[in-house]
Amino acid sequence: MSLEAIEYVKAAEERARQIETDGEKKIQEINQSIQEKIKENDQNMQQELYDYEASQQAIYRDRLAKEKQAVDQELSIEIEAMLKSVENKQNSVVDHIVKEVSTHYGNS
Repeated sequence: MSLEAIEYVKAAEERARQIETDGEKKIQEINQSIQEKIKENDQNMQQELYDYEASQQAIYRDRLAKEKQAVDQELSIEIEAMLKSVENKQNSVVDHIVKEVSTHYGNS
C-alpha cells in the first residue's frame, strides 16, 4: 500500500471513531432530553391531578354544605312542629285538668 492510501485509511478510521463518538453523544443527549420531557410531563400530570382533586373536594364540600343546610332546615321544621304539638297537648291536659277540677269541686 502506498503511504497515501495508509493515511487515507487512518483518516477514515478517525472519522469513523469521531462519528461513533458523536453518535453516542447524540444518543445521550436524546436520552437526557427524553428523560427531561418525561419528568416535565409527570410534573404537569401531578399538578393537574392535584388541581382536579382540589376542585372535586371543593365541589364535594359545597354539596355537603347544601345537604347539611337542607337537613338542618328540615330538622328545624320538624322540631318546631313537635314543640307545637307538645304545647297543644300540654294545653289540652291543662284544660282537661281544669275541667275535671271544676266538675269535681264545682263552683265553690
